[in-house]
Amino acid sequence: MKNIILLLFLILSLISFSADSTRIDTSYHHNRSHAAIWSTFIPGAGQVYNEIGHRKVQGRAHISWWRAPVIIASLGVTAYFAVTNGKEANALKTEWLYRNETNLESNFIGYTKDELLTGTTSTLYGYDDRAKFRDYAVAGFVVVYGMNIIDAFVDAHFVTFDVSQQLQFSMRPKLFSPNQYGISLALKFK
Repeated sequence: MKNIILLLFLILSLISFSADSTRIDTSYHHNRSHAAIWSTFIPGAGQVYNEIGHRKVQGRAHISWWRAPVIIASLGVTAYFAVTNGKEANALKTEWLYRNETNLESNFIGYTKDELLTGTTSTLYGYDDRAKFRDYAVAGFVVVYGMNIIDAFVDAHFVTFDVSQQLQFSMRPKLFSPNQYGISLALKFK
């Protein structure tokens, strides 16, 4: 067992993380709050703003732009399901209320009033299910919208983040005593 642990530490010691050298245009100041504001009013616009900033750094283009279509598609899908399930839930509720007042069927012929509410058949989702699906879709829309803003703000921070050869992270095995192994982590600033 000790030999396996020692072998594992030796393999880990071969791994050394150091960043690529990049040159940053120091005259350019990328504003994080602008990215968040853009994404608040136009979903995905903060990511496009960050892409413009990434292009100011050598070798860092095409990092952020692809997120904008993903965000817009996610918002569109969740909005579609919210509207569709909301309309269906309203139709089921209207039919249920109509049947309670008149004891006549108008739209959902062949289903009982209880089936309209609970949807116990395999061919019909009831009002309860449709309302639940609508609520889930609205919650998904809010989560995607919030993640859009957070992603734009955090990514904007990394546009001018200094990543150079002078920053190094390394892991090495360490022998504390003949029977105890450990790992040494080192972060160097040259």
